[in-house]
Amino acid sequence: MNELRIVRIESPGAGLDEVYRDLLAPFFPPHELDSREDIAAGVTAGTTEVLVAEDERGRRLGAAVGDWDEDVRVQLLSYLAVDPAHRSGGVGGRLLAAVVERWAEQYRPCAIVAEIEHPAEAAANPEWGDPKRRFDFYGRRGARVLDLPYFQPALRDGAERVWGMLLISLHLDPQLTAGPDRAAAEPIRGFLEGYFRLTEGGLPEDAAGKALLAAAADPEGVRLLPATTPIERLPRSAPGVG
Repeated sequence: MNELRIVRIESPGAGLDEVYRDLLAPFFPPHELDSREDIAAGVTAGTTEVLVAEDERGRRLGAAVGDWDEDVRVQLLSYLAVDPAHRSGGVGGRLLAAVVERWAEQYRPCAIVAEIEHPAEAAANPEWGDPKRRFDFYGRRGARVLDLPYFQPALRDGAERVWGMLLISLHLDPQLTAGPDRAAAEPIRGFLEGYFRLTEGGLPEDAAGKALLAAAADPEGVRLLPATTPIERLPRSAPGVG
C-alpha cells in the first residue's frame, strides 16, 4: 500500500455511523467503548476528533478517535482500530504516527495519552485482540507507561470501571516534563479529575480512586516506565485497593 490518506469526520451522520459500526464496535468490549451518541456529541462540540485512514480507492482501513481537554491541555487517544484484513501491514503504525503528529501541531498539548489493557491482566480475544501485542505495538513506537494504578472510569450510567488498564504517554511537551523519566504531575492529575467528573459525575471516594489521584499528585512528577519494563513490574489496579 503506497498511499494512506487521513480524513476527518466533520460532523455526525452516515460517515460516523459507518466508522462506529465497522471499525469501533466490533473491536472493543462494550464497557470500554463510548456510545455512538457520546462520540457524536463530542464531534459536534469540537472536543472529539474522528480520523479515518483511507487508501487510494477510498476504502476505510482504520480509525482513530481523540478527545481534547482544553482546561489541562491533554489529548486522549481514546480508540485506534485497524480493519483485520489490513493488520500487520503498517496501517496501524502509520495511522498512529499521523494522528500524534497532527494533534501535537494542532493543540500544542502538554501530553497525548492512551489507555490500553495491562498485558498480564487480560487474555487475548479473537474479537478484541491481544493485549500483549497491543502493548508491544505502542512500545515499538516510543510509548511509555505512566506509573499509576490506572483503571478506566465507568463511561456512563450502568457501566462498570475497567480494571487492569495502563495509561501510556505518546507525546510529552519537553517543557512540561519533570525530568528525563518523569511527566509533570499537574496536567496528568487534572486530566484524570476531568475524566472522572465527565464519566462518573465527580471525583472518586473509594480507595482505588483516591490512590490513583494521589499517585498523580507526586510533586516530583509521575514516573515514566519504558516499554521494556518486565510485565510483572507494570503498575496494576484492582477494586478496593488503595
